[in-house]
Order: sequence, then structure tokens, then C-alpha cells
Amino acid sequence: MKKLLAPAFMLLSIIGFGQVGIGTTNPQETLHINGTLRVTNTSAPTVTSTKISGFDSNGTLREVSLGSRLVLTNNVLETKSGVDYSFGAVTFSVKTNHNTDLLIGEGEANEGKSIIRIFNTSGETVLTGIKAGYDGQSIWLYPQDDKIDLKTNDSGSLAMNRFEENNNNKGKVYTMIQIVYDGARQKWIIMQSYN
Repeated sequence: MKKLLAPAFMLLSIIGFGQVGIGTTNPQETLHINGTLRVTNTSAPTVTSTKISGFDSNGTLREVSLGSRLVLTNNVLETKSGVDYSFGAVTFSVKTNHNTDLLIGEGEANEGKSIIRIFNTSGETVLTGIKAGYDGQSIWLYPQDDKIDLKTNDSGSLAMNRFEENNNNKGKVYTMIQIVYDGARQKWIIMQSYN
């Protein structure tokens, strides 16, 4: 009877606690290995991987998120080629706008959008500044109703929301102006204007 109770108790302990240790008497995870690990025969041609994993700072194996620039296809991890553009939009009802909120912040409607369509029911759009972005944030302004004019270093907007002095600060309807936020200078820099 004693010979049957010991293995039964061990089996119930493993099932009950759900932690197994190899090379350790104090497992901290469902399977805790203290030592090296060798995995063989992993090339199963009929199995397609859909996730990757890595170790955290405690040595625990975790699923790794791929993000938007990595793609796992047919067991090959590759970087996404080219640039994907995504569109957002804002609508104004007055010509001149100060400290403009393009809704590009975290959790806002245009978060992560690279091109912002600018609609204005009054026609031409004049911007004296855009609500400060993060260092390196790049967006394209794309006027839909009329031309757009970015007033540089205009006191109508807070200093950290202003556009740096530049000769390429105007755009015609259906042309684009690319801007990037310089966190060190705390200004929007006009990179390119296609007018």
C-alpha cells in the first residue's frame, strides 16, 4: 500500500500545483529548467510557425510581439519592405488655426496615421502651430479643399507648437507638406513641400 501511495501522492502534487522542476527543487513556472536545454527534430515541413518567443530578464520564455515592421511567413521572419502610408483626417471651420490638434496623440483618432487630410469648410487653411508631437514624429499634411499655409514662428501658437522658419511652407490643394517634430528644438520642421 505504501508503494502505491508515494507515486500517487507525487502525481497528485504535480497536477495540483502544476509546476515541474528539472534541475531545481523550487520551480517558479509551469516548467522550470535549471541548466541547458536542447531541442532536436524541429524541422517539421507540415508545421507552420505563427509566433516567436524570447527570454525575459528572469529567464522565462515568453511570446514576442512582432510589431508592424516584422512579418512571419512560412517559418521565415522578415522585415516589411517599403513604407505603408495610412490616412487620417481633420476638419476646420475657420481659416486661421492656432495650436492645432490633429488628433495624432496616443489613443486619438489619427494616432499612427502618416498622412492627414486637411478639410476646411471656409476654404484656405492657415496653421500657426500644431499641438506638440514626439521627437521624430513625421506626418504629411494633405489639403483637400484649398491651399494650406504654415505660418512659421507665429506667436499665435505656443513656442513648442510652432513651425520653424522655412521657404517651403505653402501647399496647393491635393499637394503635400511633410513635417517632423524636433524634440530637442521643440518645433515642427518643414521637410518637404510638393506644391
